[in-house]
Amino acid sequence: MSQSQQTPTSPDLGAAGDFPLEELSKHHGRWVAFSPDGRRLIASSTTLSALDAELRATGEDPEEVLLERVPEDDFVASGLELF
Repeated sequence: MSQSQQTPTSPDLGAAGDFPLEELSKHHGRWVAFSPDGRRLIASSTTLSALDAELRATGEDPEEVLLERVPEDDFVASGLELF
């Protein structure tokens, strides 16, 4: 397989950038689960275990979604800021 080809399970990383930021801002401080293409927010919760349970309750496979934590505010810590 050439390096430019994506595997069938890999997300279209460009699609995730299409998600409306105003909708994402409603989930500050929460874990969110996106559809594999990154275009649909399936569920959100304050903990990963609660998100897992919510996904399973709706019939979604937690192994097939994209997970991301939405920061409490617009600040994203990185590097030395984490210590």
